[in-house]
Amino acid sequence: MLRFRSILIVAALTAFAPLFVNAQTSGAEASAAAATTTVTRSTERVTAVPFRAGTILSAEISKMKPAFDVESVFDQPLVENPAWVELIVKIDNGRSISRFDYELVGRNGTYSCFAVAEGADGYSVDPEKWTVKSPHPLKYYRLLFPVRQDEIAAAKKELLPVTLKVKLYDTSLAPASFQVRVMPEGRSFTRVSSVRPEGICNMTYHEAFESN
Repeated sequence: MLRFRSILIVAALTAFAPLFVNAQTSGAEASAAAATTTVTRSTERVTAVPFRAGTILSAEISKMKPAFDVESVFDQPLVENPAWVELIVKIDNGRSISRFDYELVGRNGTYSCFAVAEGADGYSVDPEKWTVKSPHPLKYYRLLFPVRQDEIAAAKKELLPVTLKVKLYDTSLAPASFQVRVMPEGRSFTRVSSVRPEGICNMTYHEAFESN
């Protein structure tokens, strides 16, 4: 009799084992799916945007003109009374960058790069400063674009969608699209030293600097 009961118990366990395994697997899959969803949601916003020569770490628009070490009456922005867009970028090894390489497409126009600078250096229209031939791998560089002031009015929720594209030649690489942070009235661009390595692109001023 005992032997018969043992046989029944073994048979029952054998019959229900696949159901138990499937339940465990389904639970694991559900947990994995939930984890994936969480990761996906937390990484929706790209704060460092790749472009042809490297990575854009910060993008801002301000009415305040940044400092220039050298200016010339013969080398002025094409836009009258412009606002200014500044990109802070990290350049990949083997790449160079110049004021002639890129243009920025906003809501109300397309704008050529006007000046480049290394780190916190002032901008310059000196021809020797037009091109950065050998960027330092540990330094950041700045690209400056004079744009129409009404680009600021085109921003939504303090962010202006723009596209950075190569200017002088065709490339199979897609242009870089991202959102420029509108700086509060009377505030100049963020210092290079305040830009985090993971980037602060596609973030409002409050999100980047006041939310923590």
